[in-house]
Amino acid sequence: MAKILIIEDDQIWIDLLTDELKENINNSIINSILYNNQSNDYFLSQVKDIKPNLVIFDVNMGDNPKAGIKLAKYIKKKYSDLVFVFLTSQKSVDPLILDNAAEVGADTVYDKNDFVNDIDVLGKFIKNSLDKDKKMSHLIQEPPLEIDFQARTVKLYNTLISFTRMEFEILAHLVKNKNRVFNKFQLYDNATTGYVQEDTFENTIVSHIKAIRDKFKKVDANFNPIKTVQSIGYKYDYNSDN
Repeated sequence: MAKILIIEDDQIWIDLLTDELKENINNSIINSILYNNQSNDYFLSQVKDIKPNLVIFDVNMGDNPKAGIKLAKYIKKKYSDLVFVFLTSQKSVDPLILDNAAEVGADTVYDKNDFVNDIDVLGKFIKNSLDKDKKMSHLIQEPPLEIDFQARTVKLYNTLISFTRMEFEILAHLVKNKNRVFNKFQLYDNATTGYVQEDTFENTIVSHIKAIRDKFKKVDANFNPIKTVQSIGYKYDYNSDN
């Protein structure tokens, strides 16, 4: 089921988009937040709770120029694989909007003026963005490793390996963010929706990382892509050409 989050300071646009997206995207959940200068951490917590497949940001909100772009950049630091699009009515008067949006990895920027009389077309374009992401993101191939998020499977040299839910989440997060270092708290926080207990999460991550490594070694004793970065955490670092 697709989950979409709309962040807008105009309730009219929220209502219009919500109606059109429900009509264009079957089995979808449309969440929305009316922007009223809430803190960035508030929106970060909402993204964590909702776990959207796609977020729609208005560019300028609450009399704050490019508040949506700044907010997207902040959220991206925590959720680097987040897919989002921007809405704006200022694209024709601000040539830097496209550049700013591209800089933070937006899928695209839609000009409200193009769709004010054809909101159903905008709904179809957003559906296309969501469909494109589904096709691209459900499967990660980092030879010799393959991770299928829909089937929740992991294959090494085409050999199926069984992982627990938490092992799968830790491994998938590291592979999706190849060569990026995560500390134990970040890995635990990403892998569970439960409360993070300070006296347990470190040992939990260490034991899960060991279990993942051990399962890889049963297939290939030399395959050790999860590297320990001393005093910081772990990263996925493997080059199939080596």
